[in-house]
Amino acid sequence: MIETLGQYKILELAGAGTLGEVYRARDNRVGRTVAITVVTDQIALNPGLREEFLRQARAAAALSHPNIVTLYEVGDDDDGGLYLIYEFVEGQTLKTIIAGRPLNVRRAVDLAGQIAEALADAHAADLVHGAMTTETIVVTPKGRAKIRDFGLAAFSRTATGAAEASNRAPDDPNAYLADFFSLGVILFEMLTGSAPVPGAGVPSAINRSLPREIDPIVAKALGKSGGYESAATLAAELRAVGAMLDVRQDALEAASPVKISPRRSYFVWIALALAAAAATAWWYFRSV
Repeated sequence: MIETLGQYKILELAGAGTLGEVYRARDNRVGRTVAITVVTDQIALNPGLREEFLRQARAAAALSHPNIVTLYEVGDDDDGGLYLIYEFVEGQTLKTIIAGRPLNVRRAVDLAGQIAEALADAHAADLVHGAMTTETIVVTPKGRAKIRDFGLAAFSRTATGAAEASNRAPDDPNAYLADFFSLGVILFEMLTGSAPVPGAGVPSAINRSLPREIDPIVAKALGKSGGYESAATLAAELRAVGAMLDVRQDALEAASPVKISPRRSYFVWIALALAAAAATAWWYFRSV
Protein backbone atom coordinates (compact mmCIF):
# COMPACT_ATOMS: atom_id res chain seq x y z
CA MET A 1 0.00 0.00 0.00
CA ILE A 2 1.25 3.48 -0.84
CA GLU A 3 2.12 5.62 2.20
CA THR A 4 1.99 9.16 0.85
CA LEU A 5 0.61 10.95 -2.18
CA GLY A 6 1.78 14.54 -2.40
CA GLN A 7 0.60 16.34 0.73
CA TYR A 8 -1.62 13.41 1.72
CA LYS A 9 -0.69 10.71 4.23
CA ILE A 10 -2.46 7.44 3.44
CA LEU A 11 -4.20 5.99 6.50
CA GLU A 12 -5.85 2.86 5.10
CA LEU A 13 -7.29 1.21 2.04
CA ALA A 14 -11.01 1.92 2.29
CA GLY A 15 -12.11 -0.27 -0.60
CA ALA A 16 -12.38 -0.49 -4.37
CA GLY A 17 -14.61 2.04 -6.11
CA THR A 18 -15.87 2.03 -9.67
CA LEU A 19 -12.93 4.18 -10.84
CA GLY A 20 -10.15 2.54 -8.83
CA GLU A 21 -8.91 1.88 -5.31
CA VAL A 22 -10.15 4.25 -2.59
CA TYR A 23 -8.01 5.28 0.39
CA ARG A 24 -8.75 7.18 3.56
CA ALA A 25 -6.02 9.78 3.96
CA ARG A 26 -4.97 12.85 5.93
CA ASP A 27 -4.40 16.19 4.25
CA ASN A 28 -1.32 17.41 6.10
CA ARG A 29 -1.66 20.93 4.75
CA VAL A 30 -5.13 21.73 6.10
CA GLY A 31 -5.49 18.92 8.66
CA ARG A 32 -8.61 17.17 7.35
CA THR A 33 -9.51 13.60 6.47
CA VAL A 34 -10.15 12.96 2.78
CA ALA A 35 -10.96 10.06 0.47
CA ILE A 36 -8.51 9.47 -2.38
CA THR A 37 -9.47 7.54 -5.48
CA VAL A 38 -6.42 6.31 -7.39
CA VAL A 39 -7.78 6.13 -10.92
CA THR A 40 -7.27 2.84 -12.73
CA ASP A 41 -4.55 2.73 -15.40
CA GLN A 42 -7.19 1.81 -17.99
CA ILE A 43 -8.22 5.46 -17.81
CA ALA A 44 -5.08 7.25 -16.59
CA LEU A 45 -2.73 5.76 -19.21
CA ASN A 46 -5.11 5.93 -22.15
CA PRO A 47 -4.37 9.29 -23.86
CA GLY A 48 -7.81 9.74 -25.38
CA LEU A 49 -9.72 8.77 -22.24
CA ARG A 50 -7.36 10.67 -19.96
CA GLU A 51 -8.04 14.08 -21.50
CA GLU A 52 -11.81 13.63 -21.48
CA PHE A 53 -11.68 12.26 -17.94
CA LEU A 54 -9.73 15.32 -16.74
CA ARG A 55 -12.19 17.65 -18.45
CA GLN A 56 -15.17 15.98 -16.80
CA ALA A 57 -13.43 15.74 -13.42
CA ARG A 58 -12.64 19.47 -13.41
CA ALA A 59 -16.27 20.23 -14.25
CA ALA A 60 -17.39 17.95 -11.41
CA ALA A 61 -15.01 19.70 -9.02
CA ALA A 62 -16.88 22.96 -9.68
CA LEU A 63 -20.08 21.45 -8.24
CA SER A 64 -20.96 22.52 -4.71
CA HIS A 65 -24.09 21.00 -3.20
CA PRO A 66 -24.73 19.54 0.27
CA ASN A 67 -26.03 16.30 -1.29
CA ILE A 68 -23.06 15.73 -3.62
CA VAL A 69 -19.72 14.42 -2.34
CA THR A 70 -17.32 17.31 -2.98
CA LEU A 71 -14.38 16.73 -5.30
CA TYR A 72 -11.59 18.89 -3.86
CA GLU A 73 -8.76 18.21 -6.27
CA VAL A 74 -7.78 16.39 -9.46
CA GLY A 75 -4.09 15.46 -9.44
CA ASP A 76 -1.43 13.40 -11.20
CA ASP A 77 1.85 11.81 -10.20
CA ASP A 78 5.27 11.45 -11.85
CA ASP A 79 4.31 8.15 -13.48
CA GLY A 80 1.27 9.56 -15.23
CA GLY A 81 -1.20 8.24 -12.71
CA LEU A 82 -4.31 10.18 -11.77
CA TYR A 83 -5.98 10.62 -8.41
CA LEU A 84 -9.09 12.35 -7.12
CA ILE A 85 -9.30 13.96 -3.69
CA TYR A 86 -12.83 13.78 -2.32
CA GLU A 87 -14.60 14.92 0.80
CA PHE A 88 -14.53 12.02 3.29
CA VAL A 89 -18.11 11.08 4.19
CA GLU A 90 -18.98 9.02 7.25
CA GLY A 91 -22.01 6.84 6.74
CA GLN A 92 -23.45 3.80 5.01
CA THR A 93 -24.42 3.21 1.42
CA LEU A 94 -28.13 3.21 0.72
CA LYS A 95 -27.79 -0.40 -0.44
CA THR A 96 -26.51 -1.40 3.01
CA ILE A 97 -29.31 0.51 4.75
CA ILE A 98 -32.07 -1.04 2.63
CA ALA A 99 -30.67 -4.58 2.90
CA GLY A 100 -33.72 -6.06 1.18
CA ARG A 101 -36.25 -4.32 3.44
CA PRO A 102 -38.42 -1.26 2.65
CA LEU A 103 -37.59 1.96 4.45
CA ASN A 104 -40.09 4.08 6.33
CA VAL A 105 -42.00 5.90 3.59
CA ARG A 106 -41.30 9.37 5.02
CA ARG A 107 -37.59 8.64 5.17
CA ALA A 108 -37.58 7.27 1.62
CA VAL A 109 -39.37 10.35 0.27
CA ASP A 110 -37.00 12.65 2.15
CA LEU A 111 -33.87 10.93 0.80
CA ALA A 112 -35.26 10.87 -2.74
CA GLY A 113 -36.06 14.59 -2.45
CA GLN A 114 -32.49 15.35 -1.39
CA ILE A 115 -31.13 13.39 -4.36
CA ALA A 116 -33.52 15.14 -6.77
CA GLU A 117 -32.42 18.56 -5.51
CA ALA A 118 -28.78 17.59 -6.08
CA LEU A 119 -29.64 16.47 -9.61
CA ALA A 120 -31.38 19.77 -10.31
CA ASP A 121 -28.25 21.69 -9.32
CA ALA A 122 -25.95 19.43 -11.36
CA HIS A 123 -28.18 19.44 -14.43
CA ALA A 124 -28.23 23.24 -14.33
CA ALA A 125 -24.44 23.00 -14.74
CA ASP A 126 -24.85 20.52 -17.66
CA LEU A 127 -23.54 17.60 -15.62
CA VAL A 128 -25.22 14.22 -15.38
CA HIS A 129 -24.35 11.30 -13.16
CA GLY A 130 -25.42 8.57 -15.54
CA ALA A 131 -25.09 5.57 -13.24
CA MET A 132 -26.65 6.26 -9.86
CA THR A 133 -27.43 3.20 -7.78
CA THR A 134 -28.05 2.55 -4.11
CA GLU A 135 -24.28 1.91 -3.91
CA THR A 136 -23.36 5.39 -5.11
CA ILE A 137 -25.52 7.06 -2.44
CA VAL A 138 -24.04 7.41 1.05
CA VAL A 139 -26.32 8.38 3.95
CA THR A 140 -24.64 10.17 6.85
CA PRO A 141 -25.52 9.54 10.52
CA LYS A 142 -27.59 12.75 10.41
CA GLY A 143 -29.70 11.46 7.52
CA ARG A 144 -28.16 13.41 4.66
CA ALA A 145 -27.87 11.68 1.28
CA LYS A 146 -24.57 12.24 -0.56
CA ILE A 147 -24.05 11.23 -4.21
CA ARG A 148 -20.62 9.86 -5.14
CA ASP A 149 -18.68 9.95 -8.45
CA PHE A 150 -20.78 12.69 -10.00
CA GLY A 151 -19.98 13.39 -13.65
CA LEU A 152 -17.59 10.44 -13.99
CA ALA A 153 -19.97 7.49 -14.24
CA ALA A 154 -19.31 6.88 -17.95
CA PHE A 155 -15.67 6.21 -17.12
CA SER A 156 -16.61 3.69 -14.45
CA ARG A 157 -17.92 1.44 -17.21
CA THR A 158 -14.55 1.72 -18.96
CA ALA A 159 -12.75 0.90 -15.73
CA THR A 160 -14.81 -2.17 -14.88
CA GLY A 161 -15.44 -3.37 -18.42
CA ALA A 162 -19.18 -3.54 -17.82
CA ALA A 163 -22.00 -1.26 -16.85
CA GLU A 164 -24.57 -1.59 -14.09
CA ALA A 165 -27.33 -2.45 -16.52
CA SER A 166 -30.19 -2.67 -14.02
CA ASN A 167 -30.25 1.06 -13.41
CA ARG A 168 -29.75 2.38 -16.91
CA ALA A 169 -32.59 4.02 -18.76
CA PRO A 170 -33.55 2.87 -22.23
CA ASP A 171 -31.44 4.69 -24.86
CA ASP A 172 -32.57 8.31 -25.14
CA PRO A 173 -30.94 11.43 -26.58
CA ASN A 174 -31.80 13.34 -23.40
CA ALA A 175 -29.05 12.29 -21.00
CA TYR A 176 -30.88 13.75 -18.01
CA LEU A 177 -33.53 11.05 -18.34
CA ALA A 178 -30.95 8.47 -17.24
CA ASP A 179 -30.67 10.23 -13.89
CA PHE A 180 -34.46 10.43 -13.50
CA PHE A 181 -34.69 6.74 -14.35
CA SER A 182 -31.98 5.85 -11.83
CA LEU A 183 -33.70 7.85 -9.10
CA GLY A 184 -36.98 6.10 -9.94
CA VAL A 185 -35.25 2.73 -9.49
CA ILE A 186 -33.66 3.87 -6.21
CA LEU A 187 -36.98 5.21 -4.86
CA PHE A 188 -38.77 1.99 -5.85
CA GLU A 189 -36.11 -0.02 -3.99
CA MET A 190 -36.38 2.18 -0.89
CA LEU A 191 -40.17 1.76 -0.85
CA THR A 192 -40.35 -1.97 -1.53
CA GLY A 193 -36.97 -3.42 -0.55
CA SER A 194 -36.09 -4.56 -4.08
CA ALA A 195 -35.39 -3.03 -7.47
CA PRO A 196 -38.15 -3.11 -10.09
CA VAL A 197 -38.18 -5.89 -12.67
CA PRO A 198 -40.07 -5.98 -15.98
CA GLY A 199 -43.76 -6.27 -15.25
CA ALA A 200 -43.42 -5.18 -11.61
CA GLY A 201 -46.50 -3.54 -10.16
CA VAL A 202 -46.66 -0.12 -8.59
CA PRO A 203 -44.92 0.26 -5.20
CA SER A 204 -48.18 0.43 -3.21
CA ALA A 205 -49.28 -2.91 -4.70
CA ILE A 206 -46.09 -4.53 -3.39
CA ASN A 207 -45.92 -2.70 -0.06
CA ARG A 208 -49.53 -2.24 1.10
CA SER A 209 -48.55 0.31 3.77
CA LEU A 210 -47.61 2.90 1.13
CA PRO A 211 -49.87 5.79 0.13
CA ARG A 212 -50.99 5.59 -3.48
CA GLU A 213 -49.87 9.18 -4.08
CA ILE A 214 -46.28 7.93 -4.36
CA ASP A 215 -47.02 5.61 -7.30
CA PRO A 216 -47.33 8.26 -10.05
CA ILE A 217 -44.00 9.84 -9.04
CA VAL A 218 -42.15 6.53 -9.30
CA ALA A 219 -43.86 5.69 -12.61
CA LYS A 220 -43.04 9.10 -14.07
CA ALA A 221 -39.39 8.90 -12.99
CA LEU A 222 -39.14 5.51 -14.71
CA GLY A 223 -40.24 7.12 -17.94
CA LYS A 224 -43.90 6.15 -17.85
CA SER A 225 -46.76 8.65 -18.12
CA GLY A 226 -44.62 11.11 -20.08
CA GLY A 227 -41.64 11.33 -17.71
CA TYR A 228 -40.18 14.38 -15.97
CA GLU A 229 -38.87 17.43 -17.78
CA SER A 230 -36.63 18.56 -14.92
CA ALA A 231 -35.20 17.34 -11.64
CA ALA A 232 -36.57 20.48 -9.99
CA THR A 233 -40.12 19.36 -10.81
CA LEU A 234 -39.40 15.89 -9.45
CA ALA A 235 -37.98 17.40 -6.24
CA ALA A 236 -41.04 19.65 -5.85
CA GLU A 237 -43.45 16.72 -6.20
CA LEU A 238 -41.49 14.70 -3.64
CA ARG A 239 -41.63 17.64 -1.21
CA ALA A 240 -45.40 17.86 -1.74
CA VAL A 241 -45.86 14.16 -0.93
CA GLY A 242 -43.63 14.58 2.14
CA ALA A 243 -45.76 17.49 3.36
CA MET A 244 -48.93 15.44 2.80
CA LEU A 245 -47.48 12.57 4.86
CA ASP A 246 -46.62 15.01 7.67
CA VAL A 247 -50.18 16.40 7.72
CA ARG A 248 -51.64 12.90 7.85
CA GLN A 249 -49.32 11.91 10.68
CA ASP A 250 -50.18 15.06 12.66
CA ALA A 251 -53.90 14.37 12.18
CA LEU A 252 -53.46 10.77 13.28
CA GLU A 253 -51.60 11.81 16.42
CA ALA A 254 -54.21 14.47 17.23
CA ALA A 255 -57.02 11.93 16.93
CA SER A 256 -55.28 9.35 19.10
CA PRO A 257 -56.07 9.31 22.86
CA VAL A 258 -53.25 10.46 25.10
CA LYS A 259 -51.38 7.44 26.38
CA ILE A 260 -49.65 7.45 29.74
CA SER A 261 -46.75 5.06 30.18
CA PRO A 262 -46.99 2.54 33.07
CA ARG A 263 -44.13 4.29 34.87
CA ARG A 264 -45.76 7.68 34.50
CA SER A 265 -49.14 6.22 35.51
CA TYR A 266 -47.58 4.86 38.73
CA PHE A 267 -46.38 8.32 39.75
CA VAL A 268 -49.72 9.88 38.84
CA TRP A 269 -51.53 7.49 41.20
CA ILE A 270 -49.06 8.25 44.02
CA ALA A 271 -49.62 11.97 43.52
CA LEU A 272 -53.38 11.53 43.60
CA ALA A 273 -53.18 9.41 46.76
CA LEU A 274 -51.00 12.00 48.52
CA ALA A 275 -53.38 14.76 47.46
CA ALA A 276 -56.35 12.80 48.82
CA ALA A 277 -54.56 12.16 52.13
CA ALA A 278 -53.67 15.82 52.46
CA ALA A 279 -57.26 16.85 51.78
CA THR A 280 -58.57 14.37 54.38
CA ALA A 281 -56.09 15.61 56.99
CA TRP A 282 -57.00 19.24 56.25
CA TRP A 283 -60.70 18.50 56.61
CA TYR A 284 -60.17 16.52 59.87
CA PHE A 285 -58.07 19.19 61.59
CA ARG A 286 -60.40 21.93 60.41
CA SER A 287 -63.42 20.17 61.98
CA VAL A 288 -61.86 19.48 65.42
